[in-house]
Amino acid sequence: MKKKINNLIDIIEYKYFEKFSLFLLLFWIISPIIEYLLGNGVEFKRDFYWVITINAIGLLGILEYCLFIYKEKKDKILNKHNFFPEICLLLLLVLSLISSIFSKNTLLSFMGESYRKEGLIVYIMYIGIMLSSSIIRDKKYIRVIAQIIILSAVFITLLPLFKRNFTFIHFSNIYFNTNHYGYFLMISVMLSIFMFIDNKGIKRVIYGIIYFFLLYILIRDDTFGCYLAITITLLVLFIYVLVRKEKRIITLMAILVFIITSFFVSHYDIKIGERVNFTNTRGIILKNFKSLFSDTSKIINKEETTIEELNSVGSRRGVLWKEAFNYTLEHPLIGGGMECLGEYYAKCKECNNDRPHNVILQFSSFIGIPGTIIYIVFIVYLALKGLKRLKSDSVKMMIYFTSMCYFISSMFGNSMYYTSPYFMILLGLLIGINRFKIEND
Repeated sequence: MKKKINNLIDIIEYKYFEKFSLFLLLFWIISPIIEYLLGNGVEFKRDFYWVITINAIGLLGILEYCLFIYKEKKDKILNKHNFFPEICLLLLLVLSLISSIFSKNTLLSFMGESYRKEGLIVYIMYIGIMLSSSIIRDKKYIRVIAQIIILSAVFITLLPLFKRNFTFIHFSNIYFNTNHYGYFLMISVMLSIFMFIDNKGIKRVIYGIIYFFLLYILIRDDTFGCYLAITITLLVLFIYVLVRKEKRIITLMAILVFIITSFFVSHYDIKIGERVNFTNTRGIILKNFKSLFSDTSKIINKEETTIEELNSVGSRRGVLWKEAFNYTLEHPLIGGGMECLGEYYAKCKECNNDRPHNVILQFSSFIGIPGTIIYIVFIVYLALKGLKRLKSDSVKMMIYFTSMCYFISSMFGNSMYYTSPYFMILLGLLIGINRFKIEND
């Protein structure tokens, strides 16, 4: 039996592992289109494709990765790799398992609740998606992933606009919340920025138009956390290209598009080229930044701030952060269990949510402080290691800055079973970029 497996492994070339990973990930990447078609056709099937796909890709991804590692070990090249990311993921998995076993609601911790569906089992599937993504090292495959994500965003955004005669209404599209739609738009905007930078001629023009269009929709969606994450990321990107002295002009053009579009959308509402009533959007960005500075001032000057004002920070995220921190202190070592924070919030009259809108506090409440430290170390390691490997390569930069943008947004947002897999894909690609020589340079 072992001999047959070895013979099979010898036949499979490494490039076929990459192709299989791309094949798996494409099933997820087209999910917005599938869900849009299902949601507008047979209503009860909405989210069916997402749930099935996460489990299928996760399981197959874990199996594929095990075969991949086995082949590398057999070929005696395994010791060339640094498996620090996998060690962190394994530790997180062990701590999550311990936390879930000793939680007050074991079933909830393992299976998750009906809305978010993010129990321990789904997080294991996330790891499978990440590991499968980490095998990809061919630039053309990475570009395909980015292109289809962008195409999906354009598809599911344009069709509702056609139905509404191109008047944008604040809506959540195929998602259950406008914030979740914002996370998807944020990823698509970041990818379109780098596709704009990476291409030339007519392709650059097309991606420039797509970038403007998706950014316009993101701003109109009024998901400020996502907009703020892009703003911070572009600022870091601008500093990076200035230091590297490469791609400065085209990167500056992309940033100018961001600034001009932000000003434009903040002052006008467009309906087939006509200026119409813009009271809903005028000053929207300035208003959000004023709220940000006001909230920051409240936190800094805590002695002069009332409890109610602190609770209202970040669109009432303040009370969620405070209670999540208190819950963490009650279970500092192993947390209260996956998804069990919602039950704690239900006892708080001021908490109108099941998540703290901050992934660090979410993890600390779920799996404790040690697990949260491991997660932070994992992200910092990928960030520092990835920064050394960029070398002003636009594809590497695209994955690096888009994944960091998502992480920044997670400081004010929630994870969700239909958006988190994009982060897993990006982190997996980043692991691959840090580990392998990227092909087709």
